[in-house]
Amino acid sequence: MLNHVSMTSTDSSPVTRTLLKQLDLVWLFADQHVLPRIDDAALYWEPSSNCVSVRRIDGRFVADQPDENADVLPETTVAWLLWHIEWWWSDTISVCRGEAAVGPDAYEWSGSVDRIRALRTEWVEILETTDVEKTIVGLMPEETPLRDVAGWVNFELTKNVSEISQLLTRKANSQI
Repeated sequence: MLNHVSMTSTDSSPVTRTLLKQLDLVWLFADQHVLPRIDDAALYWEPSSNCVSVRRIDGRFVADQPDENADVLPETTVAWLLWHIEWWWSDTISVCRGEAAVGPDAYEWSGSVDRIRALRTEWVEILETTDVEKTIVGLMPEETPLRDVAGWVNFELTKNVSEISQLLTRKANSQI
């Protein structure tokens, strides 16, 4: 059922094995129950008039940037949440590899769930090959060990996948 045979290897630290198991659990939910429910109509469905999405501008998918200081924060579309996952996961992977951070304004969404699947594979590779005590600089407000970054990734992915699932359920119920 889970995709990591190597995560149970005694070569991995207990922390790494736990982080990979947590990632596998959220991925199982995403891959079996959420991502297959996404179609073109669901991507851009706006649950309210106060909504951020992803728009095609000059042939590129560009995400709306919400005013995070607004009294009422906007809702999101599935497309925006997929862009958001792609952006923060790409940024996290880049920084963990010692590369430059990718700002949200500079990130162009791929337009599908395929990139998220690839990012998961890249992330697992990092966790399986990098010491979880390695200090990551430039991602969080302070220098942070990879184990804490990985815990944040698991939390953020769980939250975003749950938000997508809730939007898909709201959309389905709005058509009854």
